[in-house]
This record gives sequence, C-alpha cells and structure tokens, in this order.
Amino acid sequence: MIWAAFTSEWTKLRRPTLFFSTFIGLAAAASLFVVLIFSQASANSGIVTLHQLAKPNGLVIGVARAAMLLGVVAFGIAASQVASEYALGTLRQLLVRQPRRAALLTGKMLGTASFLVLAVWFAAVVALVVAVAAAQGRGVSSHAWFTSTGLGDMFRELGDLTLATIAYSVLGMALGQFVRSAVFAVIVGFAWLIAVENIITRIVPGTQQWLPGASVLAVASGGAGGVGYSHGLILGAVYLGVAIAAAMAVFLRSDVTA
Repeated sequence: MIWAAFTSEWTKLRRPTLFFSTFIGLAAAASLFVVLIFSQASANSGIVTLHQLAKPNGLVIGVARAAMLLGVVAFGIAASQVASEYALGTLRQLLVRQPRRAALLTGKMLGTASFLVLAVWFAAVVALVVAVAAAQGRGVSSHAWFTSTGLGDMFRELGDLTLATIAYSVLGMALGQFVRSAVFAVIVGFAWLIAVENIITRIVPGTQQWLPGASVLAVASGGAGGVGYSHGLILGAVYLGVAIAAAMAVFLRSDVTA
C-alpha cells in the first residue's frame, strides 16, 4: 500500500516541468554559491580565504554555505506539492484509489523526500565539479580535497545535506497539509525560515538554538550560527516527529472527499 502511494507520488513528481526545473535550478543555485565563494576569497582576510579553500574540507565549503538556500527551496516545493492537491481536488481522487490515509500520506512523504534528496545530491555533485574548476582558476591546490580526510568531509557533508533535506521536506509537507494553499504555504515557509527566525533571534538571542530552521540548518552545515550539530540533530528529530504526527492526525481526521 505504501509502495503504491510512493510510486504514485513519483509519477507526479517526475513530470518534466517540475523534474528538470527542480534539478537544474538547485544545481545552478549551489554552483553560484561555489563561484561566489571562490571569486571573493582573498589571500589573508575575508569570510573565506584561499588557504581555507585549500584545506581538506575546502571542496564542500561552497555547498555547505548553500545549504540554507537548498533547504528553503526543498521546503517550498514540498509544501506546494501537498497544498496544490487540495486546491486542485486531486487528493479526493487518490483517496478513492487508496482509502487507507495513513499509507497514502506515508507514501507521499517518502516519495517527495526521496525526490528532493536526489535533487540536492545532483546539485551538490554539480557544485563540487564547479568547485574543482574554480580552484584551478584561482590557483587553489585541490590535492587535500581528494585525500582520505577530504573525501570523508565530502561524504559527511552529503550525509548532513540528506538529513536536512528530509527534515525540510517533511516540515514543508506538514505546513502544506495545514494551510492547504500552495502560495500561502510557500510564503509562510519562506518568511519563517528567512526572516521571522532572524527577527526572533535578534530580539531574544537565546532562542536561536530552539528554533526549527536554525536546528535543521545546523545539521546541514555541520553546526552553524551558534547551534551545535548534535543539538540541532536531536532537536530537528523532535520537530520532525511532531510534524509527522500532527500532519498524520490532521490528514486522518479532515474531510477531503466532499
């Protein structure tokens, strides 16, 4: 039952307009971050120096810096996919074929999350290739990138991005389930992740480590902005569990067949 819902979701997600725009758009965004990192790096000062880029983790610095943008886009896509099914009435048709709502929602969540994880992996791989080319252009040695330490950093960052993308996807789907409007879901999600959390943090600095966006971002970037990786991982898992439980409760009880 879950597998049928999973494959059904993938049938919708792999339509060319969504598939190519998502994969190519995320790859372009991640690559742009890499280009900016290398173009703005200096010898002795700045956010990133050429010396830092030559270290084993230099290959993934640009990808890690792009984590928030990739996550926000994944969040918006996930939210819009769920909300649009309410607006278009396609959810009613799905429930006719699959009346077991828990299985349907589980399959849809797995399908959307896996789609966005693959899109982020593709974006990361393209960005890493761009980083190698950018390093040659700036005269940065890439030897350390391909040592055991450098490759370990690369796979670790890909793993962190995977966990964060799953979290962003599920949180986005949960929001789409609640608001049932694709446009409103995207606006609310973007506003919260980009603006609202920053405002809250500036007003009450101690709240940053308890906010969902900051927690997931800490996982994606290996610990960032004063939020530790382990703390972000644990708190992100809690938010994820709450989001899944809440979305499931609403979906099981709501009237979507009328």
